[in-house]
Amino acid sequence: MPKKLARRIWLNWAVGIALLLALVEGMVGMALYASYQEHTARARQSVESLAQTLGQSVSADIRLIDNSLASLDRELVRAGPDVLQRPERLREVVDSHRDLVPELFAIRVTDAQGRVLNRETEGAMSVEDRPYFQAARQRPNRLVVSDPVVGRVSKDWTLVFARARIDAAGRFDGIVYASMPTHHYFRMLNEVEVGTHGAATLRTESLSVVARYAPPVADPNAGTGTSQVSEDLRAWLARNPDQGFFTTRTALDGIERVSAYVRVPGYRLLMLVGLDTDSFYAPWRAEVAQLLGLSILLVVVVVATSLALGRRQIELRQAQMETSRLLAEQSVMLDNDLIGIAKTRDRVTVWHNRALATMFGYGPSELVGQPSRLLYPDEASYARIGRAYAELDTGRPFRTELQMRHRDGRLIWIDLSGIQLGDGVSMWVMVDISRVKANEANAERRAGLDLLTGLPNRLGLDAALPAAIRRARLADRALAVVFIDLDGFKAVNDTHGHDAGDALLREMARRIADGIRGEDLAARIGGDEFVVVLSEVSERADVLTVLERMLGALSLPAKLPDGSEAGISASMGVALWPEHAADAAGLLTLADQAMYAAKRAGKGRIVFGTEG
Repeated sequence: MPKKLARRIWLNWAVGIALLLALVEGMVGMALYASYQEHTARARQSVESLAQTLGQSVSADIRLIDNSLASLDRELVRAGPDVLQRPERLREVVDSHRDLVPELFAIRVTDAQGRVLNRETEGAMSVEDRPYFQAARQRPNRLVVSDPVVGRVSKDWTLVFARARIDAAGRFDGIVYASMPTHHYFRMLNEVEVGTHGAATLRTESLSVVARYAPPVADPNAGTGTSQVSEDLRAWLARNPDQGFFTTRTALDGIERVSAYVRVPGYRLLMLVGLDTDSFYAPWRAEVAQLLGLSILLVVVVVATSLALGRRQIELRQAQMETSRLLAEQSVMLDNDLIGIAKTRDRVTVWHNRALATMFGYGPSELVGQPSRLLYPDEASYARIGRAYAELDTGRPFRTELQMRHRDGRLIWIDLSGIQLGDGVSMWVMVDISRVKANEANAERRAGLDLLTGLPNRLGLDAALPAAIRRARLADRALAVVFIDLDGFKAVNDTHGHDAGDALLREMARRIADGIRGEDLAARIGGDEFVVVLSEVSERADVLTVLERMLGALSLPAKLPDGSEAGISASMGVALWPEHAADAAGLLTLADQAMYAAKRAGKGRIVFGTEG
């Protein structure tokens, strides 16, 4: 072989090797960057979801305390000033409201000078020097939440909630306040899984720690009262005081965490959740080591093999072997056991991997040639994904979460992603997220709150209704329990899809909540069924007036996410305490029966129950 030709071959070889190495390193770098971004996005989604869930739980907890204090203040106003001079009667009134939130250490009433009127111990007791007393006097129209304080009676860390009392002449007449042990909120935070070195912290507006759960520390008072935070958190709060996401070393223990914070809805408290980066990014670091090892190995193999090549035939053979190896790796990736992948043409499956068939209960290649409608539970969801093809045609990927149909008829939750390949062919990636959805529903039930509408769920209703009956008995007033079922909701859900149905439920929940007073209760107990508790009503006519107004509001058209409007109505069944039943279970049963009577009578109406 002429030397000039040999030099040209070796020069081409060197250039080719350099380009190949640059390509490999570039691909490894891109893969690692994409993987890091995915882990970061997953971390953000996790901590933001946990912070929001905990924030809503704390908000619901404080709302019960706020309602109890407001109700106690109204009852003291109705009872007149004489009740403040009768310790036994005052204690009886206060204890009836404390039953609503049994975790409270105490509920107390003071006069305008801060003297406690219902103290449990001998001797005078005053809270005039406490910041929450002064704050309530300055801002009489809102609930004051204190920084953590050590109780003068309990000697434990407590969080104080205070409301001003205003006399008939509009003058400040003292406060009603409740003391909640901070370890109550430690127990709430302890319900959340934050890993080996994660942390969940509840702070006041001044950033004082109310409670902090940071495994492996088990002391509920660890950090309580301190306001030490990182400069990164202060900077984020300056930019956005309501919510944020950042990575920094926590000031209290020096552990680096990815953290999110949210304002507790309705109150001046801050909920923070952080996952330690060492644990959360450990899988990504292992992936880095694996990819770097593989890339180094690949470089060594290619260079060593290329040096041994003397002829183009060997080079060609090496390229063929490399191509075969890449194809084998691609085959292994596409035929995994966790992520379902399918190619469709005109919504007919032309190829799918084993994982997709297993996910839906079919055999290998059994779905090839079948229309994709087979996997959708109804026409609405099938049409909804059909509309996504317009987005795919623009070159953008599509992603959503929806329920799809297993071969045995049950519904499974799927994270669905699609991309257009051209010539009417699209590729779809599916991940079964049924367990994630089940965990979310379980967290919702434990919190006593319906996450879709923000109203209490059945658990919250079961906790609140007996307390409302006790207050009605003490006040010698009636109480109404109302079962509400939405007429025509199923048709909207089937025609426009579950997203439209969810939007309609949120709007109806808002209209129901807007139609009741602060001391009343509205709850969603499942599907399109709601329950309203009207506290301390005088007569049946009062109930009818409220419900007729509410029925009119529910019957107004509602705008759906696609811009169309839907018109539905509601059937209402009413049971009165003590006229129809003496306990919560009896009232709910009679109200449910009355609601079905309204359905049978033609829907869109109100029917009162009869005595059980």
